[in-house]
Amino acid sequence: MSWREYYAPQIAEIIKENECKEIKVIKKILSSNNPGQYGHMRKIWSDESLKQLGLKKRKLIGRSQIEIDIKNQQKLF
Repeated sequence: MSWREYYAPQIAEIIKENECKEIKVIKKILSSNNPGQYGHMRKIWSDESLKQLGLKKRKLIGRSQIEIDIKNQQKLF
């Protein structure tokens, strides 16, 4: 299990409990409840909380996206 999978349900619960509050307040609550001891764990918590709040887009990189990026790179030369 990854840290993101471990933190996701905890973050969802906090957001659900505070859904009537402003986004700014929810972000502060999530930040204060961050259980990570190390930089990487804290970063995963922060990243996942922003994604669940809809403030950050999930990166979906598939084969077609990679092919498009390669074609765009070839146009540079």
